[in-house]
Amino acid sequence: MKAFQHIRVSGPAFERGKQLGELAKQQIIHNIETYKALFWEMAHVKWDAARDYAVKYISVIESYDPEILQEIKGISEGSGQDLLDLITLNARSEMITNLAGSDTPSDGCTSMAAVPEVTKNQEMLLGQNWDWNNKVKPGMIVLEIVQAPRPKILMVTEAGIVGKIGMNSSGIGVCLNFLGTSERTIGVPIHIILRGILNSTTLPQAVGQVARMNRGTSANYLIAHKEGEALNVEASPTNYDVLYPAEGWLVHANHFIGPRSINIQDTARIMSPDSHLRQGRASKLLSQYGNAIDSKAFRKIFCDHAGSPDGICRHGETKPPDLGRPLISSTVFSIIMNLSQGTFELAEGQPCENPYEVYQFISEA
Repeated sequence: MKAFQHIRVSGPAFERGKQLGELAKQQIIHNIETYKALFWEMAHVKWDAARDYAVKYISVIESYDPEILQEIKGISEGSGQDLLDLITLNARSEMITNLAGSDTPSDGCTSMAAVPEVTKNQEMLLGQNWDWNNKVKPGMIVLEIVQAPRPKILMVTEAGIVGKIGMNSSGIGVCLNFLGTSERTIGVPIHIILRGILNSTTLPQAVGQVARMNRGTSANYLIAHKEGEALNVEASPTNYDVLYPAEGWLVHANHFIGPRSINIQDTARIMSPDSHLRQGRASKLLSQYGNAIDSKAFRKIFCDHAGSPDGICRHGETKPPDLGRPLISSTVFSIIMNLSQGTFELAEGQPCENPYEVYQFISEA
């Protein structure tokens, strides 16, 4: 049995949500209970207060895509959990950011993309280490969504969250890095935008899914397509910038690097000063492969421990926090997508200790 359960749902939005709620009920309950604890631990926000705040996002999600809201309602029905619990789960990054009263960083990571011209087998590669709190691990699943006429989706997600890190049958893939600014607004949640990206068929459409409405908080979206192109979208709540891989590859951590970022008050880099080393280290290591980048190169970089425990491969707290060094997250999973082949390799926890397993769309034959 693979480390991550592979769940497949299909049909109209409400029905596939209901299927997921029934099939992943225990994982969904685990995630709700986990975030009840994390909201208080990280932001001193009680769950009831978060639920009250979550009401504001219902109309935002519906305006962004009514079908996504219907799917969340189906998850609520199937799992037997209140709709506001599911809305809070899907807007968890915005809750922690906007209600904390301080600039508490959310999930972080190191993401990379390499286009065919610089890969050993002329393939489009995209991947990341997703770093967060280890308590979420039991709630993680691989979710396949069949939603004709929109593309099929294969992603790694916290059960109950409708958009995350993964790819679709049109060849689009997306990775996520949390960013931080001083802006506070009610806008589209990160995970809803991720679902919008995975609902897309082209790179321009995917960028449009980020840009078309104000966002609930800041984030970086590293997006690629199997045709061999990639774009990096750094987004604040009210503005965004796009970076193109002129050298054939892109790396991103948890601080703004685009030319327009000079006018942004970047709060995540203060809370996560390790972002600078991860950005530079991954860039240096990837550049050393020249035109021979492959999945093995990605794996090696994702196992890198320079700056440990604050490095690319993160094992959580191995020494007490001190001045200038905040609490350290842990690598929850590592993913390497081969968009040319329509598959991804996935390792639970730290890739230096756990094997990568291959996931792909389930054949309908």
